[in-house]
Order: sequence, then C-alpha cells, then structure tokens
Amino acid sequence: MQPVALAARLTRLLAAVAVVLSVSGNAVLADGQDNQSASLGSIESDGMVVKRIGLIDIEGVLRASTGTIKVRELLDAQRLSFQKEIGSQEVELQQTERALLAQQDTLSQEEFNAQLEIFQDKVTELQKQIQYRRQALDVAFQDAQRNLRSIALDIVKEIANERNLDLVLVRDSALIFLPSLNISDEVLARLNERTKNARVEIITGSEPVTE
Repeated sequence: MQPVALAARLTRLLAAVAVVLSVSGNAVLADGQDNQSASLGSIESDGMVVKRIGLIDIEGVLRASTGTIKVRELLDAQRLSFQKEIGSQEVELQQTERALLAQQDTLSQEEFNAQLEIFQDKVTELQKQIQYRRQALDVAFQDAQRNLRSIALDIVKEIANERNLDLVLVRDSALIFLPSLNISDEVLARLNERTKNARVEIITGSEPVTE
C-alpha cells in the first residue's frame, strides 16, 4: 500500500478511535496493545497534525511481564495453602455431622437441635471464610495488575516523549500498520527491569503474605 493510501486509512482510524492529543505533541495513551515508532508523514484530521505514531499491546505486555508471573505464582501458592486448610476443616465438620447423627436417638430433641444449630453455624462460618478468602485473592491480583498497568503507562509516556510520538494507539485499532510502530517489546523490557526488585504483598484477612 502506498504511503498516501496508508495515511488516509490511518486518518479514518484516528477519527473512529477518538484519541486525544496533548497540545505539546506528546502522546496520550488511548489504552492499548503492542508496537515501535516510525514517521508516516503528516496526517491531518480536524485541524490536528499527527506525524509520528506508536502502537501498544498493553494487555499483552501485562500478561508477559515478570511481575504478573510472580503475582500469579504467589497467589497459586496461597490458594493451595488455603485449600489444604479448608480441606482439614471440612473433614472435621463431616466427622462432627456423623457423630451428631449417630447420637440423634440418644439425645433429647432439645439437645439435638442445640447441637445441630452449633454445627450449622460452623458450616455457615466456613462458607463465609471460603468466599472471603477467594474474594481477597481476586482483589489482590486486581490491585497488583492495576499497579503494573500504571507503571506500564508511565513507561509508554516516557517512550512517547523520547521518540517524539504524537499518538499512541491500541494495536487492535489499526487494521494495517508497519512493524516499526511497535513499542510493546520496549515497554515490556522496561517494565520488567523496573519491577524486578518489587515486593508483592497479598492481604487475605490474616497475616500479609510477602515475596
């Protein structure tokens, strides 16, 4: 495709994606995905001039980052530990239930109902504990991803300033693009370097778990 045709196609895409440009010419990320920078000549749309564009696969960067891998490993370890803990409590409840049923004929109805209520309260408490711990693990992962995303977006802005990019787009918003527009690899490399010594803390309701 000729540069003029490519420029025209990108102009239409810019209008569709509604990306905001800063007055100084620095790129404002429209949330995105993978790619490096290259000059495509001047693209004019609604009085704005875009000379240099980058593409970023932010979700791909986050998935591949060592920070995300580290968080997943830590959360998986927490899930296994919690499953063992819950498993032992479930065994105890099952034994309690069998013992209670075995005594049903020897206990008065009042005593049986009282012990049954205690047993049901323990079951309810365990169910609440399971639900809370699962939610805590999910929230911990989301918080870690939010922090990584914030760092990644700061890196995108740095690269945009260094390369004088006027615009950074989500990769999937571009139907046709040059490989040289890709800044994802550079973002990933900097993100991994910047977070290699980061400590991950997961709070699940008891003691924080740190790695």
